[in-house]
Order: sequence, then C-alpha cells, then structure tokens
Amino acid sequence: MDISDFIKEDLIEIKQGSPDKQEVLEAVSEMVVKQIGLKNYSTSEVKKRLSEREKLGSTGFGNGIAIPHCALPDIEDFIIGLIVYPEGAEFESMDKKPVKVVAFIIAPEKKRSRHIRFLSAISGILREKEAVSEIVSSKTPTSVKESFLRYSFPSGDDKKQKEEYNLLHIFCQAEEKFEEILSLLTEVNECDISIINSNDAGRYINSVPLFAKFWEDNNKGFHRIIIGILPKSVTNDVVRKIDNMINSLPERTGIMIIMQNIEYISGYLNM
Repeated sequence: MDISDFIKEDLIEIKQGSPDKQEVLEAVSEMVVKQIGLKNYSTSEVKKRLSEREKLGSTGFGNGIAIPHCALPDIEDFIIGLIVYPEGAEFESMDKKPVKVVAFIIAPEKKRSRHIRFLSAISGILREKEAVSEIVSSKTPTSVKESFLRYSFPSGDDKKQKEEYNLLHIFCQAEEKFEEILSLLTEVNECDISIINSNDAGRYINSVPLFAKFWEDNNKGFHRIIIGILPKSVTNDVVRKIDNMINSLPERTGIMIIMQNIEYISGYLNM
C-alpha cells in the first residue's frame, strides 16, 4: 500500500500559535486518540511513546519539518497525519529553527520495514522546499493533503511481473552524499536495496611498487556500492535526483550511476 492510502483529512489540522515540543506531542496524541479511538491507549500513553522516541534524538530534522513517530504493539495499521503551524512551533529542531509542518506516524510494532519506508517517504516529500511552502500556505486539510501527496513517489505494483524493473548501481566515494542517496532510495515503494562496503582501486594499486608514487592516501578512502532494484516507472525521477547530487560535486567526481534493464525478477529482500 502507498502512503496516500493512509493520509486522511480527519488526521490533518492547521493550528495557530507557537507551541512548544510537549504541546505539539500532546496535540498529536489527542488527535490520534480522538479520531481513531485507539483501544488500550490514552492520550498520555501515546504521548509517552512519542516522547520516548524523542529522547533518542529530536525528530525535528530542520528546514521547518518534524516527523515524530512511534510503534505500538497491538494496533493493526498505520496512523499517519499532519499538523501545520504557520507561525512555527518550538520543537528543539536540529537547526534550532521553528517547525511549521509536523508529519506523524503511529506504526504497528510488527511492521518495521514499512515504518521505515513511510519515514523515508515523508522525509523525501518534505525535503522539497516547494512542498513545505505549499503545505504551510494551505488553508484547509484538503489542500494540505493535495500539496503533500503531489510531491510523493507514485505507488509501486507488486513485483509478480506486473511492473518492469531496472537494476541500479551507484558507486559512491562521496561520503557526504551516501546517506542522502540511501534515504532517497528508501522512499521508493517496492525498491530492494543492497550495500557493498568496498575500497577504491588506489588502496590496492598503491601496494604495487610500480605504481606506488602515483597514488596518494586520498585515493584510498570511503567507497560504497549501492545496488537497487526499482520500478521502471520511477527510474527517471530517481536518476534525475542523483544527477543533481553529482552536479554539486567538484568536477562531477565521487558518484557514478549505472542503470540496466531487468528481463526477469522474482522474490523479495528484507529491509
């Protein structure tokens, strides 16, 4: 299922004022319990779970967004919603700036992989400055939902031969871009990913006496190979975004992309 299947207007609010972090978590918890009527959970219990996650590190990731989330052991499905604070909430964000868009997830404890997918999907949507601007300027829950979903990846079909897939290799020597690429790929529905820890050729060539003087230590650093299998329908968008990362690198060096068509695919990988 796609994230659009869980975004309901009943779980979207636009609030005035500049609350603090605890008040925001309280508002999220009240909305969840009021709209969903969670069995076995009160507002204070949901807030406690959200607060426990915040103790591990703020989910106010900067750029005016926060994604508070937690998992509960005895709920059947995801609860996802948004609260918009046009005036900004004090959420103890990493960049110390007010939060204007709060996207929250209450997840079933047993669905960890999809929990990660949805976190990445929301993060990817809200990394787009235009998306945040549209959402903050929205006047109704309907327009908030439309703006939010406009920037999401399309839903992927089941791999059982309903969709064509591509094989993506990304050779990454730019350590500062690795997490950004990984986050981008985890946003894509039905995308399987493997990561190989590797070494630059310089690490080996430097040990050969004939070539030792030609290779320096800076040729023997960070190197990861990301192998992704993703629906062909989203390939162009993914490649465009990674290309933008390459363009920001000096002389476009440090990342290489290779894309191949897949003739046959069967099976799945765990997250």
